[in-house]
Amino acid sequence: MAAAKEEVIGKLNVRVVRGTNLAIADPLTHTSDPYVVLQYGPQKLKTSVQKKNPNPVWNEVLQLSVTNPTKPVNLEVFDEDKFTADDSMGVAEINLTDIYDAAKLDLKHASNGTRIKTIYPVGVNYLGGESHVTWKDGKVIQDLILKLKNVDSGLIVLQLEWVHVPGVKL
Repeated sequence: MAAAKEEVIGKLNVRVVRGTNLAIADPLTHTSDPYVVLQYGPQKLKTSVQKKNPNPVWNEVLQLSVTNPTKPVNLEVFDEDKFTADDSMGVAEINLTDIYDAAKLDLKHASNGTRIKTIYPVGVNYLGGESHVTWKDGKVIQDLILKLKNVDSGLIVLQLEWVHVPGVKL
């Protein structure tokens, strides 16, 4: 019997803003051709490849359908290789509980720019700096700097936006 289809409770727009000080994956050219892959359950999305750039600017929005706010989004940065398998340049996780909790609040009377929550880089989270969940232009937004693991260096700057699905009560 097939598993029941998980209900979509919201959409998450993930703006992959930029990478900073990413690992050098090609020792011959002393550079990398990075791209970002987001995976959430069966969904897998990727950014464009930024050629020969350890500090790439993507500014691309990838949209995921959220079914379970306690399940993190997996992020991995790869170096594109022409003749061999693409090399991993680090991994991170995006925790959805903070933006989901904020999306459940009644914020229609909140003033623009209201900071709902601050998350600090402690313990096992992947944060490379404070993260803020904010009410901005009628949307719940979270700005994140993720520190890549399994690699010597690298940060990824993201902006999350919760998108309500009509008819779904959080």
